[in-house]
Amino acid sequence: MSHLRTRSLDRRGFLRGAAAGALGIGLGAAGIAAAGAAPAPSTGRAADSAAWRSSGWMGELSADLSLDDITMPGAHNACALVGGPFDTAKCQDLALPELLNAGVRYLDVRCRPVDGAFAIHHGVIYQRKNFQDVLNECRDFLSANTGETLVLAVQKEHSDASDGEFADIFNDLYMSELGFDGLLHRESDSLPTLGEARGRIVLVTTQPDIGGLRFPSSDSLFVQNEWELPTEEKWQAVERHLDASAAEAGDTDRLAVNYLSTTGGELLPSPRGYAEALNPRLEERLNAEYDRGDRPVYGAVLLDFAGTVSADLPRALFRLNEGS
Repeated sequence: MSHLRTRSLDRRGFLRGAAAGALGIGLGAAGIAAAGAAPAPSTGRAADSAAWRSSGWMGELSADLSLDDITMPGAHNACALVGGPFDTAKCQDLALPELLNAGVRYLDVRCRPVDGAFAIHHGVIYQRKNFQDVLNECRDFLSANTGETLVLAVQKEHSDASDGEFADIFNDLYMSELGFDGLLHRESDSLPTLGEARGRIVLVTTQPDIGGLRFPSSDSLFVQNEWELPTEEKWQAVERHLDASAAEAGDTDRLAVNYLSTTGGELLPSPRGYAEALNPRLEERLNAEYDRGDRPVYGAVLLDFAGTVSADLPRALFRLNEGS
């Protein structure tokens, strides 16, 4: 294993201080509120993570941290609860509000333009959810947990719509007509600090002309998404990216994004099967590092079945932020 630059318990200050059949889409608000009152965000160093609420762990961190200085749980295909034939499209068990309350902060969401709005899809499978639902649920969570921020990765899915059509829907409907513009941080050239992003959604996207950090080519992102590898090769890719992320932490302005998900190159993959093979391995590694006092910075680590397969894995990730 390569040398890792980490936060240790006895030297907590190494990080820099500044820094929607998809037809007939309904546009009604989901209105699901996250549980729990939010404490005031921290103005100092993070305390012992044993006391952190999964719904409010970012509130324990210093406002001066840049997002690339934070280890955060993510959800690959965060809204993919409908599996379709053979269950190959199902990537999560928990609904979006439950994921957020479990500590997930980076959301991978796939949008299909249909009748002037966005349906949420995984491949051909409509996930019985629309983009306005996603934004409403995120807004409700952030209203209840004011010390938190979310990263929302948006991409076009199962569609021949042009990039211009996608951008028009995003900008005209969601940002202007429905009024979500103020909720999103759409700067395209740099990562915000946690203090700048609290209460808002940082946009990452594959699409042009909607703002946000371009995935995966932005200078502010450092991505591993080798999604067709078999289990052992995928694990090796994940570990290489973990090591590289930790080694450069504090020296660059890039948010590491590391996908634990894979199809194994199969025609009919089992996302759950791969999660059952990979999630425990990651949890074992993280727990060993934590127990010996290491606090590596890994950026966003995106999971399938976050909070259910290896149920404590989100906490194993976010507690690495102790001392920041």
